[in-house]
Amino acid sequence: MRILILSDLHGNTWALQAILRAAGPVEAVLFAGDVVNYGPSPRGVVSWLRRVGAVAVRGNHDHAVAFGGNPKAAPRKAPLAGALLEWTKKALRPEDLAYLRSLPLYAVWAGNGVRFALIHGSLQDPLYDYRLDPQAGDEALMEAAESLRAEVVVFGHTHLPFIRRIGDRLFINPGSAGQPLDGDPRASFVLYEEGRAQLYRVQYDLQGLLGALEGLPLGKEQRAELRRLYERAG
Repeated sequence: MRILILSDLHGNTWALQAILRAAGPVEAVLFAGDVVNYGPSPRGVVSWLRRVGAVAVRGNHDHAVAFGGNPKAAPRKAPLAGALLEWTKKALRPEDLAYLRSLPLYAVWAGNGVRFALIHGSLQDPLYDYRLDPQAGDEALMEAAESLRAEVVVFGHTHLPFIRRIGDRLFINPGSAGQPLDGDPRASFVLYEEGRAQLYRVQYDLQGLLGALEGLPLGKEQRAELRRLYERAG
């Protein structure tokens, strides 16, 4: 069974299209949260997730758009997140907002006898926990998933990709499909097949995305900062 694992699309259909071309046919899509905010095409990514029947969980930006409140973004990005929150909400249809509200905080799904657990942050703090990055120790990862009955545990949120096996468990953060922050501006995703996970990076139409940013309700300095986030990936 060939499974596409994604996270943190953040309204970037340009990156999504490149990923789908690179990944080829898959039998399931697992998504670890943050469909929307920052990017100029929130409706496009929500529509795609709904259409393909992705197994998805709610991220902090999804939660803020769907229910209101502060997404508690990283300090550098917090002003941009706040500035675009209301615009993102207005860009979505009622059925899109209902979809975001319906997303669980964690999910367990089985395919070909393998159980996958999805959480945006961690089981202890599903929406806001940034600790589980590539530098996290094995003990922290095992603690984050200790009560989950799953062989594969998928995180998002940090925008920092890694794959690590600890004993009989595989831990995956596919990185950010739509807004990488690890110094590599290419879109990030993972393919899982026959017990193996492989991380991929793919170039996408960054200029198309940057052109669309001009239509967002941001001041000159905020728009320049958002452009820098995409161009420099961090």
